[in-house]
Amino acid sequence: MDTNTIRVESPVGSRLDKFKKHEIIELSYQGKSYSLASKLSIGRDKSCDINIDDKMTSRFHAEIQKIKDAYFIKDLDSTNGTFVNNEKVPAQKYIKLYQGDVIKVGRTEVTIK
Repeated sequence: MDTNTIRVESPVGSRLDKFKKHEIIELSYQGKSYSLASKLSIGRDKSCDINIDDKMTSRFHAEIQKIKDAYFIKDLDSTNGTFVNNEKVPAQKYIKLYQGDVIKVGRTEVTIK
């Protein structure tokens, strides 16, 4: 028995098969993976999606946001700055992220997988 709802060979299936397939991008922090959906907050505050217990990290340090088919990071005017691959992210500016990038927030590193 075939469990596919829409067969690729059908007219609908052939149109659906042409749609761009999105890669799931994840963050890796302290051995945990976090899927990036549309927006992810990083900081010391307990309400942040990724809560970092590091005194060099601001309460609301940075955010990662999906814009169209790409992911971007923005520093939220943090005290010590946000770095991507050792380059400082300008405050309130979006910088595009790629797989393998290393984000440094305070003394903590988060990797894009």
